[in-house]
Amino acid sequence: MKYQSDDYVLSTNCSEVVDLVESSCFNADSTTIKIARVLPYFFIILISVVGNILVTVVVFNNRSMRKAVNFFIVNMALSDLLITLVYMPRVVTIVLAGYEWLSTGVAGLVFCKLVYFIHETSVSVSIFSAVCISGERFLAVIRPLQSLTKNTKAARYLIALTWVLSSVIRVPILVANTTAMSCGKTFCKLSLDTMLWSGVAVVYHKFNLIGMYATPLGVMIALYSGTIFTLKRRGRPGNRVTAEAAQPAEVNKKVSRMVLVVITAFILCWILYFIVAVMESYHVPISCSVLYLRLLFAHFNCALTPVLYALFSENYRREFKNILFACSWFWQVKSRASTLSTPSSRRAWTLETNFSLDCQREIGHVGPAALDWTLQRN
Repeated sequence: MKYQSDDYVLSTNCSEVVDLVESSCFNADSTTIKIARVLPYFFIILISVVGNILVTVVVFNNRSMRKAVNFFIVNMALSDLLITLVYMPRVVTIVLAGYEWLSTGVAGLVFCKLVYFIHETSVSVSIFSAVCISGERFLAVIRPLQSLTKNTKAARYLIALTWVLSSVIRVPILVANTTAMSCGKTFCKLSLDTMLWSGVAVVYHKFNLIGMYATPLGVMIALYSGTIFTLKRRGRPGNRVTAEAAQPAEVNKKVSRMVLVVITAFILCWILYFIVAVMESYHVPISCSVLYLRLLFAHFNCALTPVLYALFSENYRREFKNILFACSWFWQVKSRASTLSTPSSRRAWTLETNFSLDCQREIGHVGPAALDWTLQRN
């Protein structure tokens, strides 16, 4: 059997070769190419972990940000964090060592099912969260004083629904993912046609493209078209806006702009992922570079989203700075206190530090949440 890659064909005489297009990908890459493929992932993983944790901490530590739209943003951040921690290390091992599954036996089978199930479930949660955010923005603009923003309880129910529905949709992944032997090596393979019934792979991946990408995309476009139309109509000369509604309208405009950028980035980063999945179900030959890029672009979105929040939202940018400043200050305090010899000198240093932090807050350098976080650890 032969496996087609970008610039080589790997031949083998194994009689038990798994029919896996990607199984030969990256095996013949030079060390330089492997490093070039892996290096972006180190930055993506670092930024994604730090950024998405910051988003979560900011929302739950700041009462003024505990609104429906921010809860949906946290939901997306948590799903991105799961993708980062569960699946991205797998991509790194694929690039460095090939598609061979490193665990065998029952443990290997369990991890084979869970890793891909968690990844696909998290992707679905991100998609549903994006739709919820679009709907919340639409309601917030057409009814600025009576929107879902005020109803955080409904937002929590919707968030729970995104996880339940996403898990149910990905049950075929949990059932059909299995380990198989090829040339004495173990591979983790999605075998929908074998584990379920013939032809289900094409149906499932078409459903992914249409039901989990194209349809949500259409819904989000319709909602944002209505949002943008409403905002522009209110901004026309002659349209009177009461003082009570003026401030919420301006806030909604800024938040909607930020969310629009985030959703657009999400759509562009994930489109190749879904298209390639459908092509694979039809056994269309796909180069290893495209297989790599579809994952790179999709996973890049996990790191890009927190950066976009910092760029387009003054609230997120300010709170990010506060937390990072507090963390830096905390480690400086601990480092300095560890060099002091007596308990009394350490207590004096702590009091001095707390007073300095209080002064920093007064001039606006450290937010209340960041200050409380630091003081608790002193």
